[in-house]
Amino acid sequence: MPRDVPREVPRDVPHDVPHEISHPGARSLDAMQFRRAGGFGLIGPLAWRNLWRNRLRTWLSVSGIAFAVMLILAARSMQMSGATAMLDNATRMLTGHVQIQNAAYADDPALRNLIPDATTIARAVAKVGNVTAVTQRAVTFALVSVGDRSYGGEVMGVDPDAERAMSSLPDMLIEGRYLDRPTDAIVGSVMARNLGAKVGDELVVLGSMLDGGVAAMSLSIAGIIDTGTPDLDRMLIQVRLTTMQEAFGLGDGAHMVVARVTDFMKVGFIVPRIESAIAPRGANLVVSPWQRLLPELAQATQLKRVSSSIMFALIALLVTFSVFNSFMMTVFERTREIGMLLAIGMRPSGIIGVLQLEAAWIALIVASIGVLVGGAAITWFGHVGFALGYIDTQMLRRYHLPDRIYPDLEVATLILAPVLMLCATQLAALIPSLRIRGLAPVEALRVAA
Repeated sequence: MPRDVPREVPRDVPHDVPHEISHPGARSLDAMQFRRAGGFGLIGPLAWRNLWRNRLRTWLSVSGIAFAVMLILAARSMQMSGATAMLDNATRMLTGHVQIQNAAYADDPALRNLIPDATTIARAVAKVGNVTAVTQRAVTFALVSVGDRSYGGEVMGVDPDAERAMSSLPDMLIEGRYLDRPTDAIVGSVMARNLGAKVGDELVVLGSMLDGGVAAMSLSIAGIIDTGTPDLDRMLIQVRLTTMQEAFGLGDGAHMVVARVTDFMKVGFIVPRIESAIAPRGANLVVSPWQRLLPELAQATQLKRVSSSIMFALIALLVTFSVFNSFMMTVFERTREIGMLLAIGMRPSGIIGVLQLEAAWIALIVASIGVLVGGAAITWFGHVGFALGYIDTQMLRRYHLPDRIYPDLEVATLILAPVLMLCATQLAALIPSLRIRGLAPVEALRVAA
């Protein structure tokens, strides 16, 4: 037979197959070209073209997965921002980000377990990089009286100026003013109610001095604080640190030096530097980060991260099933086409590669839409905030939540969401694609259109 005479079309190929596809000499789909396409040649453009053969299905898949990406970005940002705000409020109230205490104070919070030279320690801590605020506090339990009513309370000596930069308590006044005078005292709202006290009343504090003598302070109630935490409002009494040191014979001693840092989530890197700064005078002192001081909040934050990861996994699973269904229908609808590609010499791995590239194109489109739209929305909410006004104010205070959350867009989340969707779409496309390995070209070509 002459070389220029085309061979007869195989009998197994249906008569309705286009001549340019069934003819082995066809320029666009001959065996040699498909062997080249087993690498990179035609697979990429072919996958892109196939993607838009059914535009409605493609856009439905893209829309669903893009919504999942935006949901991941929004949920992650809200959860992490809410947890960060809760931790910031909780540490800002009293705990601070780092505390320096006498090594025996945590197990025995007695008056004698002091930091002897607290001012020097506080100055050394203030010089450490990334430390933004430092204050000293002295704490003891005493009997407080107004008129003929007496209750036990926790008396806390503070530096008013440093406390304003450190704590949110000065902003929680519901009556009166903060500690402007040496004889001023601040009491919790429940304590004031139990004592029947109001702003301007005389408050008498009786306790034990460091040497065992009787400590007495006659103060004037300058303000009333409502923190939203009943236990704290029932016990708290704040006075000036110098007034308390003089009355209880503490000298320059305090029970804790409290510090705030620029990023409290990375406080672990700053603790060693604080330990080095106080080393000459800190033989009996211990530096505790907020995770050790508030273990329940640290555990709650970790639980939020775990629950967030579980939610992401569930979303990825739903996306996988959605894409799996779409590609399963694609494989069934294109059975005859796949049979023709196999009949003219294209390897199954090349066809599977086309389907995987189609899934990759979908993931790329989804990532672009989801990241752009979701990122823009989160950035906008990061400026205007997300109001929690529908939640009771007392509940917000109890759980240390602000009335407005400002979500922060994390770079890690921007990367995690698209990568997660890419893996989900690739897995979803691979499972139905494996059916091609067991597909016989003759049987595939006989499938009704």
